[in-house]
Amino acid sequence: MHRLLWLMALALVSLPAGAQEVRLITAELPPFTFQIPPATVSEVPGPGQGLVHEAVMEMAKRIGYKGSIEYMPWNTAQEIAMSTPNIGILSITRTPEREDHYIWCCRIVTDDLILVGGQGVDVSSLEKVRDRPVGVLFDSGAQALVKSLGFTRIVPAPEEWLDAKRMKERRIDAWLAPRLMVIHAYKEIGADASTLNFGQIVRPSEIYLAFSKGTPQAEVQRWQKALKEIQDDGTYNRILEKYNNLKVEAIPDDQRRYTRGSITWGY
Repeated sequence: MHRLLWLMALALVSLPAGAQEVRLITAELPPFTFQIPPATVSEVPGPGQGLVHEAVMEMAKRIGYKGSIEYMPWNTAQEIAMSTPNIGILSITRTPEREDHYIWCCRIVTDDLILVGGQGVDVSSLEKVRDRPVGVLFDSGAQALVKSLGFTRIVPAPEEWLDAKRMKERRIDAWLAPRLMVIHAYKEIGADASTLNFGQIVRPSEIYLAFSKGTPQAEVQRWQKALKEIQDDGTYNRILEKYNNLKVEAIPDDQRRYTRGSITWGY
C-alpha cells in the first residue's frame, strides 16, 4: 500500500501538470529573443532563437512542456502578461517600476543598462543628456527610467534596430538600452559597433522569465528547478557561449518591410 502511494505521488510529480495551460510570449529583443528573418523583413517570420529563447526552450524540455513561444509587439506582450493568468513573459528586465506587476521566476542573464552617445556627445552620466534627444525601446525599463527623471526629449522606438538607425544618422544624441542589445542592433543595420561611444552604466539589466500574477507557485517552482538543471549540466553555458560568439548578419534597408509600428514611431 505504501509503495502504491509512493508510485502515485511520483507520477504526479513527473506529469507536466498545468504546463500546457501556461502561455509563453515575448517580442523581438535580440540577442535575447528574436526571429530570423524578423517580422520587419518577412510576411512569415522565421523560427525563434536567442539566448533567452533557447534557454527557456531547454527548460521546457526538462518539465515536459510542449507549447511554443509566441512573438508579438513588446507593449502587447506586457499588457497580456499583466492582465491574463498563466502567462510567462520572456526577456523582461526586472526593474523597480515593474517589480509588483509580475512573479519574477528565473533570471536568465544579467547585462548592463548603458548610456550610448554619438561621437562628441558626453555620456558620462544621464544628467549630461537630460535635454538631448534620447532613444529608448518603447514601453521598456529604460523609457520608464528617463521619464521618471524628467527627461523631455525621449524618442521611443518599437524595436532597437530603429534606435540604432537613428543613432547612426545622428537623429538622436544618446541611446539607453542593455549593452548586448545595443551591439546586436548596430550590427544588424550594418554599422560598426566599435564606433559606438559607451558611457555610464546606469544599473544592472537583469533579464528574466517572469509570470503573470496568480500563476500557481508550483508551476513557477518547476521552471526554477529546470533552470538549475540546465545550469548544472552545462547546457546553459553552451547557449551563452553560442550567443557570445554570434555572427550578426546585416539586414539591408531595402529588404525591410516597414510595419505600421515603425511608421507610427516616425522612422
